[in-house]
Amino acid sequence: MTPERPDPVVPTATYRLQLQPEFPFGAAAAVVPYLASLGVSHLHLSPVLEAVPGSAHGYDVVDHARVREELGGEEGLRALARTAREHGLGLVVDIVPNHMAMAPRHNRALWEVLREGPTSPYARWFDIDWEAQNGQVLLPVLGGPLGEVLGELRVDGDVLRYYDHVFPLREGTGDLPLPHLLDAQWYRPVWWRLARTDLNYRRFFSISELIGVRVEDPEVFEATHDKILQLLHEGVIDGLRVDHPDGLADPDGYLRRLHEATGGRWTVVEKILADGERLPASWPVAGTTGYDALRHVDGLFTDPA
Repeated sequence: MTPERPDPVVPTATYRLQLQPEFPFGAAAAVVPYLASLGVSHLHLSPVLEAVPGSAHGYDVVDHARVREELGGEEGLRALARTAREHGLGLVVDIVPNHMAMAPRHNRALWEVLREGPTSPYARWFDIDWEAQNGQVLLPVLGGPLGEVLGELRVDGDVLRYYDHVFPLREGTGDLPLPHLLDAQWYRPVWWRLARTDLNYRRFFSISELIGVRVEDPEVFEATHDKILQLLHEGVIDGLRVDHPDGLADPDGYLRRLHEATGGRWTVVEKILADGERLPASWPVAGTTGYDALRHVDGLFTDPA
């Protein structure tokens, strides 16, 4: 266990590292001496929790309780933290409270919801309108209208497959004829174009592969932040960068709850401020990720004409 750092250092400058399977924690540790020579105080890591296998960005989280194995797992992250500390650096980690990957085969919580419907213990996690679409979650994954591609769907034991997509079957429905089987599920695969008009779950911007999480629910907040808070309190990481809080139902409430849970640890938000816009004073954060400042710095290198 990494010993807790009693007085976390407030970052003065960060250097962002985009972690991915081809650049895991071990590779990040190897460049720490060079990054320390640049004069930064902290490394800013892209999301470190379990994501869709092979993801090159990590914002498609599938499990908040585990550090991503493809990056080296929790031991790899702790080793990186030790190496950074040996060179006088701390870690700031990107967290993604707004959404998870719409990838049932990898996202256990979502798998349970699609199998059990609104009675699932995980149903409260996701921003789904169960009163729309006859109580079925629309899954915009099909290459054409259902009637045209029905023959490409197949039942395989207790799952439904469509090429790389795998979905759970509601208990007792596996022997039904395919059209009736689809009617009996808590979800319905549909043509991908219907995402623009008929979707009944909140997505991230226009990205249907990311489903909104109801982090305003205290139980959901606790379940999705427990591992990150553990790493903070044990001194493995020193600060947080919050991905797109504007997408949340209650950004103020979320950031206040996060501030309390972290003990006021240094936190910045990815909030893109328009010209003349100010960060909400009610947000207990150290500031923005810095797009507003970067706009002014970039202006120094841009011909006004």
